[in-house]
Amino acid sequence: MFKLREQLIDIAQAGLHPIPDYQCLSSRSDVLDDKLIVVGYSGTGDNGGITNSNFPQPVGFTSAIYLVPGIDQPVLHTGPTVAVPTLQRTRIAMQLFAHLFLRVMPMHTGGMWVTTLAAVSSSLVQTEKVLYKTHSSPQNRSFLHAHLVIARAIDNQYRPSLLISPDATWDEERFAFHGSMDWHAAECQKKDIDDVHFWRRDGGVNAYFHRLMRPGKGDEVLLVGFVDAERVWETIEQWQPPKSRI
Repeated sequence: MFKLREQLIDIAQAGLHPIPDYQCLSSRSDVLDDKLIVVGYSGTGDNGGITNSNFPQPVGFTSAIYLVPGIDQPVLHTGPTVAVPTLQRTRIAMQLFAHLFLRVMPMHTGGMWVTTLAAVSSSLVQTEKVLYKTHSSPQNRSFLHAHLVIARAIDNQYRPSLLISPDATWDEERFAFHGSMDWHAAECQKKDIDDVHFWRRDGGVNAYFHRLMRPGKGDEVLLVGFVDAERVWETIEQWQPPKSRI
């Protein structure tokens, strides 16, 4: 466990300044006890500048936790996903998520709810395409009871786990936390929502999520959607990730 934490910190140090003290990057001794973690490794000499060894080196990770909001189906929150700078604009995030879902779906044959919290339009668009019954999204602007139960549980119980500022305001109409990252603990996570480098090619969906946030205020959008094994396989086939050492 100690070696795994060292690897996560090495990856984070290459891309986050300062490293946020939450989820799998927390300084707590029990930090890894309730996390689902996928680590990507590169076995070549080009490994993002971490080391020049020919042995497999950690170059990216994603971490997830289960939430317990009081509904029958399981709820998985996809947390920090980090890659070394040289791989940040590659398909590594898709590969990490593919391995995460392939590992957890056999345990949830009836499907599960998935949440993500982000200010980066590309991340929101990608997640929205994987899930269905998703709120908020251009295709589904109405609430289900589960959406509200999960969102309110996050607002009331899981702010520290998701690095949401204690002073942030939950906007249930927009499904966004206003000022979520507007505090010292999340400084390294703040993004310029107007920076088109964080947008995907689907301009309409980008514009939809962009309207839910206020520029320069540290807002984040909450996505709540459902996924099952069939949907996961459909998505992985569409991604068609290249061969990897993950």
